[in-house]
Amino acid sequence: MSVPVQRVAPERSVEDVVLRDGSTLRLRAPTVADQDLLIDFFRSLSPDSRYLRFHGTTTIDSRTVAGALETDWLTRGSLLGELAGPDGHLRPVALATYVQLHDLTRAEVAFAVADDLHGRGIGTRLLERLAAHAASAGLTELVAEVLPQNRAMLRVFDDAGFESGRTLQDGVIEVVLRVSTGSQTVADQRDHVAVAASLKPFFAPVSVAVVGASPRRGTIGGELFRNVLAADFTGSVYPVNRGGDPVGGVAGYASVAELPVAVDLAVICVPGGAVLAAARDVLASGVKALCVISAGFAETGAEGTARQDELLALVRAHGARLVGPNCLGIASTATRLNATFARRSLPAGRIAFSSQSGALGLALLEAAAGRGLGFSSFVSI
Repeated sequence: MSVPVQRVAPERSVEDVVLRDGSTLRLRAPTVADQDLLIDFFRSLSPDSRYLRFHGTTTIDSRTVAGALETDWLTRGSLLGELAGPDGHLRPVALATYVQLHDLTRAEVAFAVADDLHGRGIGTRLLERLAAHAASAGLTELVAEVLPQNRAMLRVFDDAGFESGRTLQDGVIEVVLRVSTGSQTVADQRDHVAVAASLKPFFAPVSVAVVGASPRRGTIGGELFRNVLAADFTGSVYPVNRGGDPVGGVAGYASVAELPVAVDLAVICVPGGAVLAAARDVLASGVKALCVISAGFAETGAEGTARQDELLALVRAHGARLVGPNCLGIASTATRLNATFARRSLPAGRIAFSSQSGALGLALLEAAAGRGLGFSSFVSI
């Protein structure tokens, strides 16, 4: 006598994915509190997008989104992608769902992505993560019904790296993906491209803002800004401080929003209690790479840990990435960037070095020249 396989609902929490363009997207299971947000999301889609998602015209109301709010990760599962809007509040930008079919090893899937975010790899990442969750819940196949004109979604399925099959019936293409056959090589290649893109603003920035760059000598922000100047950075660097005061002979600005260009990298050197406000200002201007030098976070105890978690959530909500907090900084010889408060610039070479310890990083940089060590890049995390 066969014994049925016992399926256990896996625990799910917030997860972050890096997209093709290097930005990030926060994923979580929607709850009943998201009903109105999801209704607004579907209503915000273009008529063409709604037609492709629902295979025709439809009225968007509570019944449309009800299934997405009942995630148990066994009979159904949903992933909601969120980003911060212009007002700083999180808004749904993508939704992926699966619903178990009569064959308990199969589930039907459906996807929707905000029109202004097409082409950034969101659909692929949603499929990748949803398939992993479905497989851990005991499902072996995901089935999608796709209209032939929805070439973008068909391309997502083709590029996902799963064994798949297609059949055309009654004007609809049924795509079957075998979730147990996902290619790790394909997924690793996607990760490599995405992570490399996300790190480029750190190691090859064209423009940098130092927030908290004080005109006073001896301050961390002021000395770090002068280090960037002294290393002869190949791009543009801007000092940002409360009074908009010049630093090292360079005109200053009171906020990142006042800068004449959109910067690639913001280095934050303000006191720990002011970091969140500074980060909000930076992120609102569209910066996607933040390096927070400031201390006063997880190293100080529970209150600092909570502040650090809030900082990371804020950064990820804006699709950005974070180095730090409480770190020495970042340096790259490709652009002659020394955004650290170490006295010596990085001697050029082929070694890339990452240090958790700021003290070790300082000792390394001090000793490198004397020992004939050359570096392509250095980052203190």
